[in-house]
Amino acid sequence: MKKVWTSSEGLSAYYAIDDERDFEVFKSKVGLRSKFTFRKGLNRSFMRVAAVMIPAILFFAAYGLYQTTPGFGKWQAFNSSDEVGRIVLADNSKVALNKESQLIFEKSFDGKQRTLKLKGEGYFKVTKNPSKPFVVKVGDAEVRVLGTAFNLDENQNTGDVTLSVTEGRVLFSSESEEVEVVASRMAVCSNGKMKIQSLKSNNCIAWMTGKMTFDKATLGEVLETIVDHFSEISTVENKSSETKYLITSKFENPSLEDILVELRIHFEKKIEIIDNKLIISD
Repeated sequence: MKKVWTSSEGLSAYYAIDDERDFEVFKSKVGLRSKFTFRKGLNRSFMRVAAVMIPAILFFAAYGLYQTTPGFGKWQAFNSSDEVGRIVLADNSKVALNKESQLIFEKSFDGKQRTLKLKGEGYFKVTKNPSKPFVVKVGDAEVRVLGTAFNLDENQNTGDVTLSVTEGRVLFSSESEEVEVVASRMAVCSNGKMKIQSLKSNNCIAWMTGKMTFDKATLGEVLETIVDHFSEISTVENKSSETKYLITSKFENPSLEDILVELRIHFEKKIEIIDNKLIISD
């Protein structure tokens, strides 16, 4: 302790150091006074600008996140994984999402319209509100309604969007074309072009209801339905000859094999699945 006490006298020399004064002396000797003064003034100007700009930048960044990022502000995202998902929106509209689909929507619908963005496939049962249209954006297309029920399906491979209306009427538009689609009709938007045709059945929502109905359907029509319904099938390869046979049948929550067995018997074809490909041959 005595040794420390004695050594502490050396601290007085350290405390006597005036680094700012010594630096001023150093500058005067090497000629840095004017440059330092300019740089110091520049730094002060920069700090004043930064004091104004940084809060503004943070504000606009936060506002941008609020306006565009699901989960942060006014937007919310709902995703389905390997099962059909269902959600009730703020206006009591009901939405069912097919597997591996996503819906982004405004949490409260406070604006002039009810805006949603769909990726994949979904069925919408829309609560009527004449003063606030219900708008769904999907791919290159947009659906605008007041109150109705419809199915939207975006093909992830081709980008085509298929609208099937089960109730009411829907305004279906792209950047270049706009059509009105009524109940029991469907429309396909491909590269901005619209094509309307009859909706022969409600098999377009079999993924949601589990029910498939075929009334004098061709093999091609049946295959189109089951490919859309069963995720086990990614593509179809039809190597068989044409057939004039038609099928009338109903299925409720069937397995894929149940349907394939009946198709093999009815159409007299060899039907098998290899590496997620449905292959039909004679």
